[in-house]
Amino acid sequence: MSETLIEDPSILKNNLHEFKILEHVEATPLLTNRVLAEKLGCSVKLAHELLGKMVDRGCLHVKKVHSRRWDYFLTPKGISEKIRLTYEFLQFSMQFYKDARKRSSQLCRNFAESGVKRVALLGAGDLAEVVYLGIKEWDLELTDVFDDDAESFLNHKVKKINELESSAAEAVIVCTYDPKKPMDENFMPKNIKIGIPLYNVFDETLSKPNDSEITDREN
Repeated sequence: MSETLIEDPSILKNNLHEFKILEHVEATPLLTNRVLAEKLGCSVKLAHELLGKMVDRGCLHVKKVHSRRWDYFLTPKGISEKIRLTYEFLQFSMQFYKDARKRSSQLCRNFAESGVKRVALLGAGDLAEVVYLGIKEWDLELTDVFDDDAESFLNHKVKKINELESSAAEAVIVCTYDPKKPMDENFMPKNIKIGIPLYNVFDETLSKPNDSEITDREN
């Protein structure tokens, strides 16, 4: 795995939380611990702690309107921090897709050289489009695309994930990822049970379960 700009997943997650808080406060001062918890997908306690830390660091100014309402405002330091995080995430995104392009191309090359010609994609988002370039580059056949939240992908009709077992593909390339650790080469989606081998975009090796094994890997 090549080096990324943000190596520690806990730092990446914390930065993302702080960025979302700054982004929200920039749009509106109305923010409660419960609303923030729902926005971040975390506990109310953690939301409260995050807000408190950002106020203590001088990124946010808080004003008490009445006993049940506290408004939050960006300080000059908060504005600078939002600019820094925006740049950081842009840099990370560029690194993420650059690495995905390189590694998925190598994976497709390994397929071609080992005689695997028919592949399917699990996921129909931006990452799948990057992988598709490698599929075309190495003259592989894209048999199917599976995703529960999309209907079409580059002129291919997208099937539901529960139809995976019926695919004619010899291998399935996983184009989803753990947002907490986007470039984790060991990531596999949960509760996917099929006889076709699954391959992670960021792990170009072919040492995956064979057709007789069932894949049900946890993060």
